[in-house]
Amino acid sequence: MSLAIYQFTGILICLAVTGLLHKIIHAYKSPLSRIPGPWYAFLTDLPLRYGFSTGKIWRLAEQSHQRYGPIVRLGPRHVWVSDREAMKQILITIDLPKVAMYAEISRDRCSPGLFGEIRHDPHRRLKKFLSPAFTVAYIDNQEMLFKQCISDFMQKCRTAIESHAHAGAQAVESDLMEDLHNLALDIMGECSFGKGFGQTNPDKQAEDGIEERIWKSIPRSIFDGLAKRYQAVYIKRFLRCLGISMKYDWPSEMITAIDCIVQKRKDTSIGTSRQDLLQHLIDNGMKPESGICTDTRDIVDQMSEILLAGSETTSGTIACLFLELARNPDVKAKLLATLPIRTALDPIIDSHTIRNDPQYEYLNACIKENLRLHPIASEMGRRTGKNWVSLMGYNLPPHTVVSASYRDLHRNGQYWPEPLRFWPERWLSDEERTAASAPSPDGGKHSCIGINFAWAEMRMVSANFFSQFDLNEVPHQNVDFRQFITMQFMTGSWKALIKPRVQPI
Repeated sequence: MSLAIYQFTGILICLAVTGLLHKIIHAYKSPLSRIPGPWYAFLTDLPLRYGFSTGKIWRLAEQSHQRYGPIVRLGPRHVWVSDREAMKQILITIDLPKVAMYAEISRDRCSPGLFGEIRHDPHRRLKKFLSPAFTVAYIDNQEMLFKQCISDFMQKCRTAIESHAHAGAQAVESDLMEDLHNLALDIMGECSFGKGFGQTNPDKQAEDGIEERIWKSIPRSIFDGLAKRYQAVYIKRFLRCLGISMKYDWPSEMITAIDCIVQKRKDTSIGTSRQDLLQHLIDNGMKPESGICTDTRDIVDQMSEILLAGSETTSGTIACLFLELARNPDVKAKLLATLPIRTALDPIIDSHTIRNDPQYEYLNACIKENLRLHPIASEMGRRTGKNWVSLMGYNLPPHTVVSASYRDLHRNGQYWPEPLRFWPERWLSDEERTAASAPSPDGGKHSCIGINFAWAEMRMVSANFFSQFDLNEVPHQNVDFRQFITMQFMTGSWKALIKPRVQPI
């Protein structure tokens, strides 16, 4: 009996070794073997999985490009590209579909939201449906909601400064990353759910009929749910192979709260006077794959993904702008010189003014330069699908993951003189620019649907803040970055000393 067991075990080991050798030989002979990369790339994608799960994937890609060049193989069927023409092919000419990883963002990968939808036609229909709520004109009509939230944020800064003034302090320490994130959540709440979540101004009342604790917990519930889904992606895929579907649902209290808003909108005339994204979904929402009207669960899923995209992206980007200005005092001084000093009695500056008034040209240049240095997503994953693709002289077989390395391209000295320098003059007119600069690649068909919303928020927050306040970075902070879905400060925190601007004597 024991001999039979040994024989059976030996057969299993031989089969396993044979399968492994076959896999190694197949990977070694792959057309991707011509592409430079680390020695293990043909054999395993474990370093990639570690990078994605820890938020360090951007650092692995950046170091690999520096060592191996603009195209690098980082896994058996994983290629990263930071060449400008190749990126245009990926995103515009060939228009490669999104990788399956995006589908894991949604609660239900069979009925995903816009950001988790990887099927071409449903994604196109869903984006077309949502686009009217993100036009420049539509966002301009919502600026009063932006102003309310920004006014609360400015008052919070003034109150903090005044509370320390009696002790002789000229500046107050603030966790600006947290404050900016709370502000972005409230702006998204006002513009999408009909009311802010009380993150910046805790005295604001919750939506009528909803317990305040539940209402204010909605943002945290959404972020926790999305983080769990993304970090457990490989576990979910493994279980799916075994026929087990793992889903991270939203808290029942959160679903009930949003359902309360939806039903109230349907039963009253609120929607006729408040045309926001939520009302757009209630009145016109249909599932892109079937044309069936969306129910509350569909609306919750769609709005949750949009809340994430509309708050993490803008708050992270604005925080990086503040960081760069704090670390580049000459640029900050030039910016402040273009912005007249304002007080609490002055109205909030609107996006239309900042967008069109030449006075804010340098502020807009600072924002563009910040977007170059700190793209909110360091890479965008695409795949070759069922067809072969020719890219940079290499033939990529079907089902190859091709990631566009934005961050590395934006910091490439071949395209940008002094690439690591925060140099807003790159974006000024020809006569004011101190060095020639090349435009960044066009996002083409895959440009962000919320770009107008993001620009309005970045302009209004930065213009109003620096018209009343100055800042300096709190020293000895460990500032690093991590990327799960978007690039953020590693610790979720960045502290600065805020002080009021004063009129020169």
